[in-house]
This record gives sequence, structure tokens and C-alpha cells, in this order.
Amino acid sequence: MKGYIKRNERGQVGIGTLIVFIALVLVAAIAAGVLINTAGFLQTQAEQTGEESSSQVANNINIIGEVGVVSDASNGEINQSKLTVQRSPGSDNVDLTELSIQYVGDNGFENLVHNSSQTDNESSTATYGITQITAESDDAVMTDDADRYQIVIPFAGTYSDGTVVVDDANEGAGLGLNSADLSVLKAGQEAELEITTADRATRNAFLQAPDTLDVDDGDTIGL
Repeated sequence: MKGYIKRNERGQVGIGTLIVFIALVLVAAIAAGVLINTAGFLQTQAEQTGEESSSQVANNINIIGEVGVVSDASNGEINQSKLTVQRSPGSDNVDLTELSIQYVGDNGFENLVHNSSQTDNESSTATYGITQITAESDDAVMTDDADRYQIVIPFAGTYSDGTVVVDDANEGAGLGLNSADLSVLKAGQEAELEITTADRATRNAFLQAPDTLDVDDGDTIGL
């Protein structure tokens, strides 16, 4: 009879449809797997980026005092700057030996690292030191908001005998005569510091020497 489909032909059409359906399901499953993996990767990357961004903002220091040590008042010379710092509110522990300090001033330019980071092959590297004011521990890691330390930056001609002690655990690690490009800070001169922590958080400080140094040699003055 015309238009009649044999039973075996109907079976072949059904099998073909089933194969196409299975293929579509497999393609959809593979696509879904790719999307899920991509979404998981993007989520992990976003979380990591968020944590790093949060660390860059939160894990920082506050500068609460800036003074200079006068080496020759009659000639208006300051041979050392000291920055009193504390941990920023909400910050995790901050290791002050891992700071990177860029110094730009009328008396020169330097990139400074902590003196414990200096190797025997880097005796000319400019360094800074850390002195403890008040802290829970004897190292140079700020673990509490009440901790107070001083970042000490020497200028040429000062503390070449290494008498500035960083902390009890690193006794004898003083500031060497390594800031050859930083001459003494003169009266009326300015300088800017960019301090970067290990988490890449930055803090800027501005130093302004008074026009006259009406103090005795060895005294400290506000900058």
C-alpha cells in the first residue's frame, strides 16, 4: 500500500533519532563541564584577587611621628631621620624588616632595604634600621596596635660603626655607611618617602627640615 512504512524501516529511524539525542546530551554535558570548570577557576581567581587587594589596603603601617637627629646645628645639618610607626587598625602582622623604602629628597635619591637583607656582595646597598620603642615581642614584627617602632634612615657620614641595634634577636646589626647617595639633610630641605610593605601596601611620608636648627648637636627636631 502506498505510504506504508515497513516495521524495520521505522526501527532504523528510531535508532537514528536516539543516536542524535545521545550526541546532543553528550555535547551538552561537555559544554556544561567546561562552563563549571571555568566558573570555578574564575571564582578562585576572584577570591585570590580580593584577598590580595584587601591585604594591600589593610596590611599597612601608620606614621605617627617624624624627627631628625642634628649632627651639626651651626651648619644646619641633619644626619639621620626617624619615623615612629604603628600597625594600621585592622591590619595583620607587619614585618618591618621586609619593607621597601624609596627616598627622594633635596639631599639625594635611594631605594633602601633593611640591613639584615644585605649580603656580603651588597656592601654598598642603602639600608634602613629598626629600633623598638614598645612592643610585645623582641623582634621587628608588629603584632599589636599598641606596638611602636622607629624606622631609622641614616645619611652619609653617620653610624658607620654599627652601633644602632635593630633588636635583641639581631644584636649588632647596625646601620652601616651605605647611603652614599644621601648627603646630610640641610635646614630648609625637603624629602619624600614611599614605604611599601611585603603585601605591597604603600604609605607616604614627607620630611621638611626647619629653616633654622636652634638646637644643640645630637638633639632631635620635628620634621
